[in-house]
Amino acid sequence: MVENTNAKSLFSKILPRIVKAAFKGLVWFVFLYVVPTILISSLSGFAPEIFASYEELLLVFVAIILFFVVAAELTSGTILQHAFNIGKALSLMIFIVVALEGGIVALDFQGFHVVADLRIYLAMLLTIDLLGLAKSVFQAINFLSEKAEKQLPTPRPK
Repeated sequence: MVENTNAKSLFSKILPRIVKAAFKGLVWFVFLYVVPTILISSLSGFAPEIFASYEELLLVFVAIILFFVVAAELTSGTILQHAFNIGKALSLMIFIVVALEGGIVALDFQGFHVVADLRIYLAMLLTIDLLGLAKSVFQAINFLSEKAEKQLPTPRPK
């Protein structure tokens, strides 16, 4: 009987998290994949060789974001939530460097060879991501300090 009660209480705690994570994942999927795919498919008639190369990058970006959003939501209220946020920041930094090919992007379009130097833009994006990483680290430190504070005995007035 005790095991059944524990299973029911655990299930009642986990089910709302699963539903919330699934809903957030669905919303992020619509905004990050469905909407851009519709836009890219409508623009690909203009320059199919440009937009076709970015479909794979879009898929990888969406997979990274969805994994970390769902994982952070499932582990909300624990230190793992902050660990997943730190992992997301690091993964996005690596993804941005790979997607922008280190800041120098070369493109062949209808017989023209176009080279764009995006190193300044890359540096700005990485700086923003570093701020997100620092925020996640500070949130993890704050979470751990609040948890340790709760374990301390409360002082009694004399």
